[in-house]
Amino acid sequence: MIDPILLGHNQFFGVNHLKASTGNAKHAYFSEIQRIMDVIEFSFDHGVKAMMMSTHDRAIDVADAIVKNPKLKDDLGIYLLLPYAAKYVRMANEKGIVNIITDALGGTSLKDKLGMVARGGMGVLRKDFKKILVTLIDFEMAQFNKLNLKSVFLHDVLTDLILGWNALDALEIFAAHVQEKYSAIPAFCTKNLPKLMQGLNQIGLENPLIMASVNKIGYQVNPSLDAFERCLHENQLRLLAMSTLAAGYLRPKEAYEYLFKLPNIASVVVGVSNTKHAVETFDEIRFRMRERDGVTA
Repeated sequence: MIDPILLGHNQFFGVNHLKASTGNAKHAYFSEIQRIMDVIEFSFDHGVKAMMMSTHDRAIDVADAIVKNPKLKDDLGIYLLLPYAAKYVRMANEKGIVNIITDALGGTSLKDKLGMVARGGMGVLRKDFKKILVTLIDFEMAQFNKLNLKSVFLHDVLTDLILGWNALDALEIFAAHVQEKYSAIPAFCTKNLPKLMQGLNQIGLENPLIMASVNKIGYQVNPSLDAFERCLHENQLRLLAMSTLAAGYLRPKEAYEYLFKLPNIASVVVGVSNTKHAVETFDEIRFRMRERDGVTA
């Protein structure tokens, strides 16, 4: 089952799509890992028992803290988003490709290291994108395999690139590898839901789990809000809705009153940075979910 509410991660790493100054302030505030853990534990105690986690550098420290926490280690569900594309651009400039691979493989056995390098090396020699994709997944997963992993999302940078190349079999390979090797739900993040659904329908991937931005004002909703809503009505999918508050432009009441009138909304990921915001947001989501499902209690 997909968790109905996921704690987001952007606020912990200083990502704010509306105001850079707000992002910088949160990055500074959450520079202490314990402050991140305080929000995670508070959310967990208030019924939000899952979180989205990218493979951002600082996420490794958060993952280590979760593993060391007896309450969270086995019961906090992790929905992992990979790869963190900006990390590779920066690291390639700072360290070089060889050191990136060495760092990524730090938590793996020698056998696994050799296997990954062999697969990736042959992929480069043959220009085989599929083998490179599988190797990239394993590199990214190496630091997070001790977590209670529920799903692995392919980042929209790669998902949408694959769609642009019309290399749809790469989506099949990703899904099969995540499911078979990690026993997790394969999922996709995209900036163009209609195009992704068209591709997934072509390869016969049924009822996919997809993360995409959706909100009543159309902020970051592509190609348009009308096209997005039409896609939800015409296809069978499970949507993990993000950017539902439009980077803070919308209040929870108006945001979720709109959202839960749409079909196929399976879950919501929300970033909260303080307890008051957390309680207000979680309570409103649960109220609108009960209203949608006809639950009066």
